[in-house]
Amino acid sequence: MQKPLAEILRPKTLDSYIGQEHLMGPGAVLRTAIENDSIRSMIFWGPPGVGKTTLALLIAELTGSEFHMLSAISSGVKDIRDVIEKAKKSEHRSLLFIDEIHRFSKAQQDSLLGAVEQGIVTLIGATTENPSFEVISPLLSRCQVYVLKNLTKQNLETILQTAIDYLEKELKCRIELEDTEALLRISGGDARKLINAIELVTFMAQPENGVIRISRALVIRIIQQNLAIYDKKGEQHYDIISAFIKSMRGSDPNAAVYWMARMLIGGEDPLFIARRMVILASEDIGNANPNALLLANNCFQAVNVIGMPEARIPLAQTAIYLACSPKSNSAIMAIDSAYALVKQTGDQPVPLHIRNAPTNLMKELGYHQGYQYAHDYENNFVNQEFLPDIIRGAKLYEPQNNPRENELRKYLRNCWRDKYKYIMLLLVGLLCFFNSISAQNYHFSQFYTQPISLNPALTGAFDGIVRGNITQRTQWLSVTEPFLTIGADVDGAIYKNNRRQELIGIGANFNADKAGDVAYTSYQAMVSLSYIKYIGRQNRHKIGLGFYGGFINNVFDYYAAHWDEQYQNGAFDPHYPASDIFDNTKQFFFDCGAGLFWSFTPNKTNTFQLGASASHLNRPVESFRNSSSRLPIKYSAHFISKIGLTRTLALEPMAYAAWQRKFSEYAFGCNIEYFQKKNSYTTVFSLGGGLFYRWNDAIVADLFFDWQNLRLAVCYDFNASPWIIATHMRGGFEVSLSYIFRRKTVTRLGKEPCPYDLM
Repeated sequence: MQKPLAEILRPKTLDSYIGQEHLMGPGAVLRTAIENDSIRSMIFWGPPGVGKTTLALLIAELTGSEFHMLSAISSGVKDIRDVIEKAKKSEHRSLLFIDEIHRFSKAQQDSLLGAVEQGIVTLIGATTENPSFEVISPLLSRCQVYVLKNLTKQNLETILQTAIDYLEKELKCRIELEDTEALLRISGGDARKLINAIELVTFMAQPENGVIRISRALVIRIIQQNLAIYDKKGEQHYDIISAFIKSMRGSDPNAAVYWMARMLIGGEDPLFIARRMVILASEDIGNANPNALLLANNCFQAVNVIGMPEARIPLAQTAIYLACSPKSNSAIMAIDSAYALVKQTGDQPVPLHIRNAPTNLMKELGYHQGYQYAHDYENNFVNQEFLPDIIRGAKLYEPQNNPRENELRKYLRNCWRDKYKYIMLLLVGLLCFFNSISAQNYHFSQFYTQPISLNPALTGAFDGIVRGNITQRTQWLSVTEPFLTIGADVDGAIYKNNRRQELIGIGANFNADKAGDVAYTSYQAMVSLSYIKYIGRQNRHKIGLGFYGGFINNVFDYYAAHWDEQYQNGAFDPHYPASDIFDNTKQFFFDCGAGLFWSFTPNKTNTFQLGASASHLNRPVESFRNSSSRLPIKYSAHFISKIGLTRTLALEPMAYAAWQRKFSEYAFGCNIEYFQKKNSYTTVFSLGGGLFYRWNDAIVADLFFDWQNLRLAVCYDFNASPWIIATHMRGGFEVSLSYIFRRKTVTRLGKEPCPYDLM
């Protein structure tokens, strides 16, 4: 039976050994030991195919030792004892080579201790895994560990040329290798794979005129057709483990389980797979889900205990869990940043106040002086410096955008304030705030200022009136710079039919928003159109349908943002801290919405109105740092009423609700109004105010004053939620001025000229 080419080409001299120059080069430590015949028990640690077995055979040959070889996969304690008994009877040094020694159990490794300690055998173990974790300490202490490195491209090309030279002599023909890259890539740095591959391709290629031409395409075609011949262990070991890791990192459990099955069926070591999942649990998941590392480590222990084939079950369970976990690479980013900082700044001295002072001299030198014990302070935290002066304030850990790390971000922000600039991610309520149309997301308090923006059906709802309004609103969504809004609108009837008791209203609205801390600006121009009809014998009922359309221009600079607290559009949920954040964004899009209302006026003093609207029907696409999403439709509903108590006093109960995906807002309360009338239909002046509660968020207080055609209104909306700490008991101040440009004398109920009867 002909030997494999890889076996034939094993080097017989030190000079013919290729690679590992740090161990086998002239004057290197292992080469010197071999030349002086002073070898001791050792362990070779390195990737497959870099020359571990070859080096063991070479040592045995050059030192005249009897060579015994065991594989940890198929050998047990009995085989070890047999070798030891033979070694005791031999007159020569006995060299025991154990391939994949990391697969030996503790009991099997224990059986080697006595023979190694007494020098009965000289052990050479080979492992692809870290011996510090896989080899028991007593055995490890009796062995010298040599780390074998990956073969360089030059090493592999030398081995390839050696194989070609041998094959040319054997086949008595010339071999022309047009490209080496395909062979080198297929080998994955494994010399044995490389030799097997060139042997396979050479024997399957057809010579022409005594020349075998090996092209890149030929290599790929032949190797793919005969993969199992040259790669019996792992079906392109490195490619498949890479696919497995990338599938879990990419949150695809289906692909992860598939690639795992490929590896297990191909004979891959299940502990190797489990070990890679432990690494991924920290590198790619980290503090986004700390339980991932616990499960991966327990999986490794379980696989080590139960073995195959049952080990495939916890392996699959863990791979699925890791693939489905939220991802964060903040841990590896932090340690890599720290490595880079250490290399850049060198060995900086430890600040004196955080050094230990076990001796009086150290105390006299200032060691430990000024140190503040964190547990002596409120919340077990005290602001003190822990970094060397030269790198003071360096931020190495950056929490990423996932629920758990957002909690860490909030904690660090509360502790360190502006020192490390742990800005709070702003939850926009799935596009409910910054990236949506600002005027369409007003709270209930804006019914006093811009009703047509909240429900376009209210456009021109008051017959014979052209109504104008200017609003300035200031909201403290953060604790530093406020959110400012300037708005203006005008609406009125452009068509009336007295016989049919109907009208068509048209309105225009403009809003400009600026959010100081979050570097956000928005400009909105809207036009609204409504159809309104009076019904009933005495026109006591009124119905309306309206539409709005217009353009929005948003600008957001994420890198200029400095957020101080999470804001969730009035519905703070501690279990869902933050979802998405903006990148540098400029957006210009068209938006539209619709609304309807019904009002009932049973007498001169009582009025009731119900309305509903839908905003963002166009649903423009908004871009984020991590994704894009369509703007969700927002639905709102309102109820407002006026109930006369006396000739000069009225109550005005009101309620408002809005929904946008899972985020909602509910507000309710009541105004009380005092008024003086000139006659049954004309109010000279009125004065009123009230309180409203916005569910789980804020208390709204308002005050208004009317003088004939003019209304002045102020409103303060302050945060009453204990969850939003940074803005607790702070809120927004709003002032508006409305004017009726044209009024008409009205003699029939239901056609009042004053819009304030419904406000």
